[in-house]
Amino acid sequence: MQPKQGTATPYSVKITPEYKLDHLKSQWLSIEQSMDVPFFMTWTWISNWIKTYSPKIVLTYAYYENKLVGIGLFTLSKEVRQGFIKAHQYRLHQMGDPKYDQIWMEYNDFLCHKEHLKEVTKVCINALMDYDDLWDEIIISMIKLSRGKEVIKNNKLASIILFNPRYSVDLNKIPRNKDYLATLKSNTRYQIRHSIRLYEGIHGPIHMKKAKTVKEGLKLFQRAGEFHLKRWSDSGYKNEKFINFHQNLIQQSFHEDNIGLYEISSGKTTIAILYFHIVNKTVYFYLQGINYEPNQKLKPGLVAHTIMTQHFHEQGMHIYDYMGGYSQYKCQLASQNEALVTVRIQKPRLQFSIEKLGQKIKKITKKSNS
Repeated sequence: MQPKQGTATPYSVKITPEYKLDHLKSQWLSIEQSMDVPFFMTWTWISNWIKTYSPKIVLTYAYYENKLVGIGLFTLSKEVRQGFIKAHQYRLHQMGDPKYDQIWMEYNDFLCHKEHLKEVTKVCINALMDYDDLWDEIIISMIKLSRGKEVIKNNKLASIILFNPRYSVDLNKIPRNKDYLATLKSNTRYQIRHSIRLYEGIHGPIHMKKAKTVKEGLKLFQRAGEFHLKRWSDSGYKNEKFINFHQNLIQQSFHEDNIGLYEISSGKTTIAILYFHIVNKTVYFYLQGINYEPNQKLKPGLVAHTIMTQHFHEQGMHIYDYMGGYSQYKCQLASQNEALVTVRIQKPRLQFSIEKLGQKIKKITKKSNS
């Protein structure tokens, strides 16, 4: 497959499956280093994705007046729905296989200068449509809602197929001389304070420990998995590829200070282990291993996140981001922000028209039976 050049004035697009990692690195960093990007769009994350999984990538390069302003990495995969709907998909920064995509990439998008993002998205998608006949759908997963709406506005064949609420704490709104706990609702404050007293009475003083070496980080990641497996039937710790990805990420990036693993304990008893990605003064809460005890008045998650939020507030961080997905504790500890959505762009295929008709009939039937 030869590189293909699309054109749009004053934008142009180059699509190619051919690249050298060192060259891609320099191109990626030339854009990343001139702007603030979420951790999942940093070269740290993207390069680990490439090195760990060796995906077959189709690269889209966007130029404005011959200057590189945007990059998107797509992979081609196949999805079967309803047993007979077969869709070949180009996926942005994903592989279309749950074993590989369980790393839960969020804030997905084209890497692009903000002032060009809207047009770059439009011209890149249009160029992909003309690039080959291998695909039926383009999937952009976990993109911001406002960006998803832009894609839909510019393409009549696009739709939102998945919606994920998002939560975070704006640490800048908390005065430096004020505790985070004091900003919470009275009932939540009571639960946390009561839980802390119970922990201290049962196990001993509460304290926090940060992994200071790669070895300590890997050990905490492994121990978090022991708790995670007890809590979640679909835990990523059942997936060897998920484990490999994060072990590689910790080994390669720990000393860049954008990986944080912490253990919250009461006496000698672990309350929780939390795993964070940190970039541009934003703390992305990624994963937790919680030690749940029979006493339901102990609130390990609330206690651990309160301690960590206060810690990062004192460290001068700006945002404590819980990212996508609903949980009761997020509602208690954070504010809801702009959602993350998955956008699907389809070619006008007969099978998709049949699929949509079936979905409409199913909704009408369900409504009439309710």
